[in-house]
Amino acid sequence: MIGIVGAGGHAKVIADIVSCGEREEPIAYFSAGLPPAWAVRAAHYRDNEEQLLDLRASVKGWHVAIGNPAVRKRKLEWLLACGFSVIQAVHERSVRAESSILGEGASVMAGAVINPYAAVGRGCIVNTASSVDHDCRIGPYVNIGPGCRLAGGVRVGELSELGAGVIVIPGMTIGKRCVIGAGAVVIDHIPDHSVAVGVPARVIKRSSN
Repeated sequence: MIGIVGAGGHAKVIADIVSCGEREEPIAYFSAGLPPAWAVRAAHYRDNEEQLLDLRASVKGWHVAIGNPAVRKRKLEWLLACGFSVIQAVHERSVRAESSILGEGASVMAGAVINPYAAVGRGCIVNTASSVDHDCRIGPYVNIGPGCRLAGGVRVGELSELGAGVIVIPGMTIGKRCVIGAGAVVIDHIPDHSVAVGVPARVIKRSSN
């Protein structure tokens, strides 16, 4: 049995990915509140963490399918601290170079490409049709939106979010806890805790946390 933490739109995609290789196995869901209508295997649904513990022996691997990076980090690290097995979710129609590194609990969607010697951290989302080029370093719990293009040697810090269609030119660094607006073109380094938008991307807001 495969376990999914989350029951929103991202969880739908992850359920589809893990079902590709687990067609005969049920999926267990965990999310606060009522099970979603699409969670057809709701017999294995749990709505609090205490109930989740009784599935530890029967679920061979869990994936945290929550879009918010901070919440995803909290849930994934709780699972690891409790001794749960955490799995990656990699779509069969994605492409990964053998020399690339993918952290535990990361997800890679259909059409995504991770090129040689790129490293994608724990709990990251590499979304549909995005590309991470050679020698990139993507920190933990980063969201790379659909259709993003990260050129070679790009660095992205922990808990940052890149909106759909973001382009980052070679060698740029995006700091921790940044938000890059959809369609932005990053041609300069972006400091920690920044919100940047536009073509070229400009920092419009900074915070201290």
